[in-house]
Amino acid sequence: MQTYTNSINNGEHESKGIKQLYFILWTMGENFPSHKTFSNADLQRHENYIRQAYTDGRLLMAALFENGSGFITIIEAETEYEIHKFVRNNPEVADKKIQARIKPCRPVYWKNYE
Repeated sequence: MQTYTNSINNGEHESKGIKQLYFILWTMGENFPSHKTFSNADLQRHENYIRQAYTDGRLLMAALFENGSGFITIIEAETEYEIHKFVRNNPEVADKKIQARIKPCRPVYWKNYE
């Protein structure tokens, strides 16, 4: 997994193709408010950013850890560059309040929901 704070890694642009799923683990960054958790810290800009990803149809699911120490998202993107750009452009990542670890993944269908 790769950790992102405020560093920029442009890398090579990949060609557009079939969408890929990415697991993102969001955790506290070096400027996260002390004595706070994701449950009670003011992260409105991050919440708006994630909400927009949902509205755009990219965010498939999100879950907050019970202890408030972080949360996960599963997001669709066409390229690895696109998902890294998505993380870098999160305003709370840019301010180093939160950091993210990205891992490509693929769905596993355990149950047929038809």
